Amino acid sequence: MRQMLPALALLALVAGPLAAAPCETADSPEGEDASVLVARVADLVWTLKTMDAEPIPDMADVWLTVTPDGAVSGRAGCNRYAGTAELDAGKVVFGPLAVTRMACDAATMELERAYLKALTEVRGFAVGPDDGLRLSREDGSTVLCFGGGD
Repeated sequence: MRQMLPALALLALVAGPLAAAPCETADSPEGEDASVLVARVADLVWTLKTMDAEPIPDMADVWLTVTPDGAVSGRAGCNRYAGTAELDAGKVVFGPLAVTRMACDAATMELERAYLKALTEVRGFAVGPDDGLRLSREDGSTVLCFGGGD
């Protein structure tokens, strides 16, 4: 992840201001006001705001949507992806994802590789009181934070 920081800085200069992070309140997705209901996550478009607590540029175009039955789709920066996820009350595991094969600038491709790798680490989810979707690792640390939920 640390190797990605120079590319993110370059992408931020090119793409514009950094997104406001909705998951700033705590590293752990669980909390008194957090929701782990699948219905709270499903059928919404979630826009990536941070990856390992590093802000993502507003113009990065990384988003995720999940249906109640576990169909996953989104954009990873340059390419679109689709696949499946197993979801259950605060637990999620993404299955293999099919990804298109377009090429973009080096910074966007690096962000995309890091994002797709991060999805493989995800084991939990929660929507916080700030309406941020937190995807966490097995140890509970937040790996991806999304805003929106539109």
